[in-house]
Amino acid sequence: MLLVLGDYWQPGRDERTEIGELVCRAKDQGDPGAASELAERFASLATALPEASGGLPRLVVPVPSGPMPAGDGDRPDLAGMLASSLAAAGAGEYRPSLVVKSNPTPRMRHLAPDRRAEVVASAGYRANEPVVGRHIVVVDDVVLTGTTLNAVVACLHDAGAASVTAATAARTRRR
Repeated sequence: MLLVLGDYWQPGRDERTEIGELVCRAKDQGDPGAASELAERFASLATALPEASGGLPRLVVPVPSGPMPAGDGDRPDLAGMLASSLAAAGAGEYRPSLVVKSNPTPRMRHLAPDRRAEVVASAGYRANEPVVGRHIVVVDDVVLTGTTLNAVVACLHDAGAASVTAATAARTRRR
């Protein structure tokens, strides 16, 4: 299941939606006000999550952003901010280091779709702690093809998660 706060682009136009503008300002321009507003809006997705059976609280984890290639170190961890906000809204326990990434990768938006699977596989995503029987929400800031989210979801299923729901601030498309 994929929960999406909104689309990045206006339908049929190369103009950002309100959510797309907030993501752009927060992620690409480092605007803390936009990041805070986006995180506040993102928290509303907590009410759309499916029930988590089994008595244990859900775990909320961001798609890991690091290690990052040289030059990207000043980018905000928007996925982390969104996941923290969702957890604070009652979605579950925030676990920022539950999934780790062993190798740096370039930003996906700069890659052709046919290269994404290879690059994501090289990232070395893995669960850093036991997740057997747990219900997990994986948070990413933007989804285009879903390659990264699918890899993180697969690593959590492989580690024994009972269920994994993905949540993202914006769904985008190739322009």
